[in-house]
Amino acid sequence: MNNLITNSDDILITVNNFSEWLKMEGRSSNTIKEYVVILQKFINWFKDAEYSENFASNNVTVLHLHNFISFLDKIEKYEPAYINKIIASLKTFFKYETETQHISYNPMLKVKMKRTMKQYSAPKWLTKQESAKFFHSIEQEKNEIFKARNMAVCRLMAGAGLRVHEVSDLNLSDICLESRKENVTVRSGKGGKYRIVPLNSDVAQSLKNWIKYRSLIVTNNSESLFLSERLTTMSDRTIRYMVSKYALAAKIDNISPHILRHSFCKSLIDQGYGLQIIAHLAGHESLETTRRYTQPGDIDLRKAVETISEKK
Repeated sequence: MNNLITNSDDILITVNNFSEWLKMEGRSSNTIKEYVVILQKFINWFKDAEYSENFASNNVTVLHLHNFISFLDKIEKYEPAYINKIIASLKTFFKYETETQHISYNPMLKVKMKRTMKQYSAPKWLTKQESAKFFHSIEQEKNEIFKARNMAVCRLMAGAGLRVHEVSDLNLSDICLESRKENVTVRSGKGGKYRIVPLNSDVAQSLKNWIKYRSLIVTNNSESLFLSERLTTMSDRTIRYMVSKYALAAKIDNISPHILRHSFCKSLIDQGYGLQIIAHLAGHESLETTRRYTQPGDIDLRKAVETISEKK
C-alpha cells in the first residue's frame, strides 16, 4: 500500500482512517481530537524539516522523532508533561501504522518518555476557599433556570468527579434521586467504560432543583439531562464557557471543567480515602493516574518553603 501523503486530501484520508481506528480502540472523542491535532503538528514539522511537501510514515526515523522532541522542548518550550502527552500520541499513531501494515518497523519503540520531577505530575485543583468563591459566583446568577442548571452541572464535576463530556452525555434516566440510593450512571466514560457514582447531598439537591425547572421548560421529547437555551443537548463547549464565566466572576484564574474534577479527587485524598476507592469513583483506568493527587500542589510547596522564611 502506498502510504505517501502528498497533499491535503491524502492527509485527510490518513487522519480519518486513524480516527476510525481510535474509535474502534474505545478512545473518547476528546482524545481522538487531541491525537489528530498532535499528528498534524508532527506532519507539518516533518515537512519543514525535510524541506518537502511530502510526508511518508515509513520515512520517519528515530532521529526525526528525537529532533521533533528537541524542537518541542527547546523551541516551543513545552512543559515535560505535555511533551510526554505528545510522545504518547505519536506512539499510538505509529502503533496504528504498524498494525495496519503501513510500515514494517515502528520507530517510536526507541523513543522514551521524558523524565520529569514528580511535582509536574500534580494536577491543578481548587482550594476550599476557591471552591466556595466559585460556587458563590453561580449563586449570583440572576436567571433562576440557568442558575439551577449550571449549579447542577458544576456540582456533578466537583462533587461526583464527572468529566465534561460525561456530564453533557447524561440522560434524565441516568439520575437516581431515590432517598439513600442517590447516584448517577455514567454510560460513556473514558474508553467507553460504565460506572455508577453515588451522589452526596450537595449534588443530589442541585439535581432535584434543576429537574424541577427542567420539567417546566421541556416542550419536546428530549432525554438529555442538561439543555441549552434552544432546548438542545448542552454541549461540552457550552459547559466550558460557562465554567470560565463563573471563574472570571469569582476572580479565579485558569479554571476548567477538568479542574473541578481534579478538586473532587484531591478532596477525597485529603479525607484519607484509598486510591482504589477514588479510582473507581473517578473512572481511572490506572491507579497511577489516581496517585497524582497524592503529589504536593503548588500551594503545598509554597507553604513548605514559607515555614523557613526569616520574615515570618
